Amino acid sequence: MGWVCNGDDRDSTIGELAELAVPFAALYAALWTQGHVPAAVLELCRLRLAQLHRCAVELQRHEIDIPTEKSEYLAHWDTQSIFSPAECACLAFTEVYAMDTQALTDQHAQAVKTHFGDAGLVLLVEALGILDGMTRLSLLWQLPAKVDQSPASGQRL
Repeated sequence: MGWVCNGDDRDSTIGELAELAVPFAALYAALWTQGHVPAAVLELCRLRLAQLHRCAVELQRHEIDIPTEKSEYLAHWDTQSIFSPAECACLAFTEVYAMDTQALTDQHAQAVKTHFGDAGLVLLVEALGILDGMTRLSLLWQLPAKVDQSPASGQRL
């Protein structure tokens, strides 16, 4: 339990806001089933945001299974050949988004559009807003990480 809320995890914390819990759950679930950007790519972006924000509870969270090797080398995605060009485009976009959305360039956008089109770019921007927001809320709410699990390895920032 954090100083801001009574919940000890994301669901119980959001559950305290009954009028928002159900619509948010539906919106969040839709991220993982939409057809514009593969869920595994969004999961890589979500985990990278958690690394950049040093949010252990979000690093422990698993929305979509991704290969262990990608999870282990995620902090070094830009130097690892295991990441596809599409994943790299989205991860590059994610890193700049996390630091300063105004620093995103047409080149960042075009790299994502090359792989996922205009709709994919729009989806990625919207998804990052939700995923980044949830990571920051987990930090604000001081949600505890599980003691018996360690965050994803290779956490270069």
